[in-house]
Amino acid sequence: MPPARKPAARERQLVVFSLHGEEYGLPIGSVPEIIRYTAPSAGASASGLIRGMINLRGRVVPVVDLSSRLGRTLEVTGKTKILIVDVGRGAAALIVDAVEGILEIPAEQIEPLPAAMAEHGLGQEIAAVGERLIMILDPQQALGSVLPRRPASRGRRRAPD
Repeated sequence: MPPARKPAARERQLVVFSLHGEEYGLPIGSVPEIIRYTAPSAGASASGLIRGMINLRGRVVPVVDLSSRLGRTLEVTGKTKILIVDVGRGAAALIVDAVEGILEIPAEQIEPLPAAMAEHGLGQEIAAVGERLIMILDPQQALGSVLPRRPASRGRRRAPD
């Protein structure tokens, strides 16, 4: 059996998904898992970007809805999925309309976004693949702000014996 083909150094592998008729991509290394949609718990602070939390095998993960950031309303269908996205110091669950698959995109098909479009805070690049335009999300930029902050230690220090 031939060895698995490695992408060329100039190619980028993306998990491509759709949201409100637009296509987006995340680096494959930042998406360890794709799961069926499960309704998040309605946390007291769930509003806007954060829809609540899910329990992912004992791990509490905030559920993010980028629809609100795009000025749209989330519509859950039978194709709706959740991407588990590693973001620096934790993970976030991103609700998407559908997962289109994994795509290898040559570097020459990736361009910087115009400054006005990059201001939305989701990423800095876009890929032109045939007739398709795929906005490449930067996981830290798009989702880093939703991760919980580590609480400061509340315990008192014991005096030395």
